Amino acid sequence: MPDLGRLIPELEELVSRLEAAEANQYRLYRFDGTGGIRACFAFVRIDAELAAVPAEVLALGQAVQAILLWSDRAFTDRSALVQTAGGATILRPEVANVIRAAYDPVMPPAAGDAAHAIRLAARLPRPFQG
Repeated sequence: MPDLGRLIPELEELVSRLEAAEANQYRLYRFDGTGGIRACFAFVRIDAELAAVPAEVLALGQAVQAILLWSDRAFTDRSALVQTAGGATILRPEVANVIRAAYDPVMPPAAGDAAHAIRLAARLPRPFQG
């Protein structure tokens, strides 16, 4: 991408570090004054593992990971995506609910305290208690 180095300082050093680590994906964020995500640059290197993933699934997975600051291990044990009986790949409902709760207009754009998790949890739908 032309002039990407103007948007991302020290781009060449970053690419060298990612290549040395054999990383196949990396996200770099820019934040506004309140700590909210202003931009996310997603770098994806199509290695053998990612080459086997359909483009639309890869794109959805990257979008999910870019929309919030998940831990780098958030989806190592269980994907954020699930395949429906009809073969479509969709976002897991519980992951969608966390995103929806985080973007609730009454929530702050960012927070660093444990109470923020409680506020998020309060906005998640409760399982049917029939």
